[in-house]
Amino acid sequence: MAGQRPFGVSLLTIIIVIYGISAIVTGILMLLSVFGDFGTGVLIAAGVTIVIGLVYLAVASGLWNGSRGARMIVTIFTVLGLIAGVLMLMGGSALPGVIQIVVTLIILFLLFNARAKAFFS
Repeated sequence: MAGQRPFGVSLLTIIIVIYGISAIVTGILMLLSVFGDFGTGVLIAAGVTIVIGLVYLAVASGLWNGSRGARMIVTIFTVLGLIAGVLMLMGGSALPGVIQIVVTLIILFLLFNARAKAFFS
């Protein structure tokens, strides 16, 4: 880690932590709903949601500490989000598509501006 963590990277990390915690809480709530006899599908979905939340937390930890691997994971998912935004535009969902594209471009900028490059080097 060559430099101080840029504010944008810190902000992205905090957002990813919030996503991770919310996924874990959602998974736990889904597990609690299984007692209402919703079936095996809810149990599987709950488990997957909790695992996704844990992955979010692991990636956030990596970003916070300047891991290039964590940055690459976020980049891959962000590029997939960019593609999804373009597909939304092509499918006639103009506003959601534009929002998706703008958000993904902001994330890519925050991960690859000069300060972020120095931090992840």
